Amino acid sequence: MIVPPVLLPLALALVSMPQSQDPGFIVWGATELEERSAALGNRIGPDGSARETLADYVTPSGSHRFRYIRRDSDGRPEMHDEINDVVYIQSGEGTLLVGGEMLGRTGDLGTAIEGGRRYPVATGDVIRIPAGTPHAYLVPDGGHVTYVLVRVPLFAGEVVAEPDGEAPDLDPPGFALWRSAELDRRNAALGTRIGPDDSARETLADYGPGGLSHRFRFIRRDGDGRPELHEDIIDVVFVQSGQGDLLVGGEMIGESNAAGSRINGGTRHPVRAGDVLHIPARVPHAYLVPDGGHVTYVLVRVPAL
Repeated sequence: MIVPPVLLPLALALVSMPQSQDPGFIVWGATELEERSAALGNRIGPDGSARETLADYVTPSGSHRFRYIRRDSDGRPEMHDEINDVVYIQSGEGTLLVGGEMLGRTGDLGTAIEGGRRYPVATGDVIRIPAGTPHAYLVPDGGHVTYVLVRVPLFAGEVVAEPDGEAPDLDPPGFALWRSAELDRRNAALGTRIGPDDSARETLADYGPGGLSHRFRFIRRDGDGRPELHEDIIDVVFVQSGQGDLLVGGEMIGESNAAGSRINGGTRHPVRAGDVLHIPARVPHAYLVPDGGHVTYVLVRVPAL
C-alpha cells in the first residue's frame, strides 16, 4: 500500500494508536475524521471495508467501544445480542438494511438477511440499532459510507412508560433514524424558543428509566451553558451545527443536581459542526458560545461502567 506523504503521519498514528481501558475526554474533529476516512480508503480490505478503534473501555461484551468504519461496498449482515449500535454517518451515503431474519449466522456475522426494511442514510444522520436486530450497510457502486460506531451496552429493563420524547415509529421496533435534514428543521424550531438560560432542548428518544441513560437529546445553545458533571453517565456528542468551545476538566464550584456555578481551571477545546465528543463520567464540562453564535448537538447518554 502506498500512502500519500501528506497522510503518512496520520496513517502511522492509526496503526500505533493504543486501546485504552479508561479513555479521557476526546474530541474527534470533523477535519480529522475526513483525513481518517481518506486514510482508511487507502487500505480497504477484501471485504470492501477498513476500520479502526478510536477508544475502548475493553469490556467482555465489547460495549463502550468507539469504532470508525469506512465501507466502499456492501457489508456482511451483522447482529449483536448484547450491544446497541449508535451510529453517526460522517461521510458518503448508502442504504441500511435492518430487521428481518439473518441467515448463516456465525458469531455476529451472517451470509444474508431475509426480509427487513431499507432506509437511505447519508452524511449527518444519527442511527440507533437495537440489540438482536440484523442489519447490513449497502453501498452504491463507486460510492462509500464512513461512520462513527458507538457500541452501547444492552438496556436490560422496562422502557420508559411515559418518555419525555417519543422514539421514531419505525420498523423494526426500537430502530431509530434521525436524518440530517430533520435535525436541521428541529434546530430551526429550537432557535425560536430559546429560554432564559440561552438554550432550548428536546428529547429525541428515551430508552432508560428516569432518563439517566440510553437517552437521546437534541440541544441548541445560543449562549454559554452552566457547568455540568454526571456521576454515572458518559456523554457522547455529535455536533450538528454551529461552533463554540467546550471547557473540560478542572474543579466544579457550587455543584447541585449535576450542575454548577462555574469551573475552576479546565481546558478549552474548540468544537464545531461534524465533531464527535467523548466526555467521561465525573468530568466537569461547559459549552461556551461566542456572541451572536450558536452550537447545536445530539447528546447520547451512555451508562458509565
